[in-house]
Amino acid sequence: MADTSITRSILLWTPAILLVAYYPLLLIYRLFFSPMSKIPGPWITRISDVPEANALKDKRRAEWANELFAQYPDSVAVRTRPNAVSFNHPDAVKAIYGHGKGAEEFGKSGWYDAFSTTGESLFSTRSKKNHARKRRMVSHGFSMQSLYSFEPYVDAVMQIFIQKMDEFASTGQPFDIYFWFELFTMDLMGELAFGRNFGALQGGQPVKYSKLVELSQRFANLSGLLPFGKYNVKVLSWVPVPYIQQLYQARLEYLDYARQALEGRFQDNRNQAPLGGKPRQDIMQRFIEAQDPETGERMEFPELRAEASSLMVAGASTGSVTMNWMTYYLQKNPSVRQRIISQLEEMFPNNLDAATPLPFSSLNKLSLLEATEIECLRMHPPIGYSMPRMTPAQGAIICGVYVPGNVDVGVPALTIGRNPTVYRDPNTWNPDRWFDEKADLATMKTCFLGFGFGSRQCIGRNVANQFVIKMIATLLLRYDIQLEDPNLVLGTKEFTILKPDRSYNVILRPRKHAG
Repeated sequence: MADTSITRSILLWTPAILLVAYYPLLLIYRLFFSPMSKIPGPWITRISDVPEANALKDKRRAEWANELFAQYPDSVAVRTRPNAVSFNHPDAVKAIYGHGKGAEEFGKSGWYDAFSTTGESLFSTRSKKNHARKRRMVSHGFSMQSLYSFEPYVDAVMQIFIQKMDEFASTGQPFDIYFWFELFTMDLMGELAFGRNFGALQGGQPVKYSKLVELSQRFANLSGLLPFGKYNVKVLSWVPVPYIQQLYQARLEYLDYARQALEGRFQDNRNQAPLGGKPRQDIMQRFIEAQDPETGERMEFPELRAEASSLMVAGASTGSVTMNWMTYYLQKNPSVRQRIISQLEEMFPNNLDAATPLPFSSLNKLSLLEATEIECLRMHPPIGYSMPRMTPAQGAIICGVYVPGNVDVGVPALTIGRNPTVYRDPNTWNPDRWFDEKADLATMKTCFLGFGFGSRQCIGRNVANQFVIKMIATLLLRYDIQLEDPNLVLGTKEFTILKPDRSYNVILRPRKHAG
């Protein structure tokens, strides 16, 4: 009987003993025996996600990754989490994000599941097959021909923006131009995604969705740090922390906002049909009409809603911040600014006051203006941290570093964009570097991750490039722009998107032309 009692006690206590022993043993394994234990990084990142989560909460995640590489300057890789490694080398970009047989083995990590809402979008889908299907369906909608069909909508919103700028120019009153860039992109994405202007420019204040977007994206980023895959969002939504609950409620409100806006768009299309009207030929119409050329499938409403939600985030936030940096750096570098203005005056001798938005068909020939945009995106990519991919089950050797299977790996755009072995004087803004025949331009372009890399790079790159170039060219030709504080030095702060770390003002005056 005694033996039986002892046996029962052992059976009862064994699970508890194993549970108590499990975590210390796991920590010891991660610290000293894991295949990744030799990859440099603070000891705490080998055992905990907390440092990265704190950096995200403090709005400095990309800068935190930069600091890790600065601590280990001789290493091409650093450990950012127990199951995540970041790289800072051109070969890592090609290995992780590139085309080819090897690249096919690196799938999107579970981090992306948190960005799937009512369905998978081009951005969030982890399935290569599903991504290829979606890209087949909508790629023609982002062709140059389609781009020109969107231009009237871009011009209409730009006209409202110019009217507002004229008011500031007539008084010489200092104002926050980045704030107005954000209003412009809000209204423009409303036009292109939902077929209606939100009235942000006219009202002179942000619409509700802009704040909801920022908060819901922060919730998705925190969700992506959890280890529960597609259940990350649900698990985090149960956490009874006020800050997290605020983010989750913002996500729900934003998704409902997108639903109502998209339903309104479908209603507009139905109202046009009885009158023989043709639906608006904007980006969302391309998604609505898109058919898989192989199967004839169309996107259902939940999938369209997910694409619309993704489009609003990608277009509005990234476009406004890029125009901000271009304005800032061109004022800091008057010689570059004047060269662009001279090219514009030569190209548009009959439109020197830029009373109407300039046509993109001409502007896309100005290589210096495009290099200005690219250089800003190199130094200030909208998404600065790693876009994670997952190593294949058998593991992978990246830049000579072995990484086990099912580990998140990536290259932070902010870090590689300032890698001194790739870019000479990487912290100096110099658009002419993109024309330097002595530089390794191929490697520089490989390491430029402002729009991503490979088959998963941003499909809307041409759309963003169009309205950004049109806006900056029109402003340069129409106004003399000055920083209110000529000694201003802008830094960045991370709100998912890397934004300026402070507000600043410019002063506009109508340009005076010779003759």
